[in-house]
Amino acid sequence: MSKATVKPSAESGPQSTEGHPTREEIGLRAHQVYIERGGAPGNDVEDWLQAERELLKKYGKTGPKAKAAAL
Repeated sequence: MSKATVKPSAESGPQSTEGHPTREEIGLRAHQVYIERGGAPGNDVEDWLQAERELLKKYGKTGPKAKAAAL
């Protein structure tokens, strides 16, 4: 029996200078998605794409362009 490990939150990971999520952040979030849906295999691409969409949406609200628009 394998023990699920808890990975650090993607929010605490490094950000690229363009305000886009890094591969590491997407990978961490994809792992969280995998764990949240029970760890069933076979949906790695869907998990990655979901993580990427979520983080892009988050970065879209807090990225440099959004900050500049708020000034």
